[in-house]
Amino acid sequence: MEWSNDIWGHLVRNGWVEFIFYVLMGCIITSVIGRIFKGLESTEKLPRQILKLLSKLLRGVVWALVLIQGLRALGVDVVGILGAAGVMGVAIGFASQTSLSNLISGIFLVSERSFKLGDYISVEGEEGTVESINLLSVYLRRPDNSRVRIPCETMIKSPVTNITGSPRRRIDIDLGVDYNSDLTRVREVILNVIKQEPELMDTPAPIVIFKGFGDSSLDLHIGAWCKTEVYHGLRFRFATALLEAFKKEGINIPFPVRTIISQNIPSDC
Repeated sequence: MEWSNDIWGHLVRNGWVEFIFYVLMGCIITSVIGRIFKGLESTEKLPRQILKLLSKLLRGVVWALVLIQGLRALGVDVVGILGAAGVMGVAIGFASQTSLSNLISGIFLVSERSFKLGDYISVEGEEGTVESINLLSVYLRRPDNSRVRIPCETMIKSPVTNITGSPRRRIDIDLGVDYNSDLTRVREVILNVIKQEPELMDTPAPIVIFKGFGDSSLDLHIGAWCKTEVYHGLRFRFATALLEAFKKEGINIPFPVRTIISQNIPSDC
């Protein structure tokens, strides 16, 4: 057993035991931090994205302290390393201004709370469900289940549409009816379809607006409110009910009419 005592003594003298102790303490502390913040998420007292960022920040600080203390235990000159890291940090900062801009934008983005995890948003031609909000970027899950990363700077500079940010959403449908149609009767039919659909709201009141005289139709705009979570399925049912009601009432949705005039061109041309 002398060889085992020699190994143990070597590890103690050179600081490896202390180093392992710090690593184990770091694992325990970060695990506790993760559990605490996971419990806070269930209380919904703070937005999930803020809790996730705070959790990452605290765990990063813990591991930084663990690394410093562990290196000191091994006899490494931590002060010299930190000094060199500071000089390198300045150089890297000048070389990575875009990353710094994204970092600052990420801080503003989190503090602004314009959207949260699980919201469906649209930005710069991309749209999807917010999967994670980080200090440098935001990840969206597209409807086809692919992921897209959007830099925080883009999120700050560009208009962001939060499609599911409100519990209510309006179903907007544009359609045209034949010029022979009675607009008063058409409006009554549309409002009756809305009234018969239980998931369409009475408040705010639905709207039927005359938009203008189209090339081959009288153009209308219909707006009816519903709960956000039932929007897509209800929109399909609403459109189907409108078509069936129009057919029953003899209201025609015309196709565009085009007149083509051909001219006889002399054969010698």
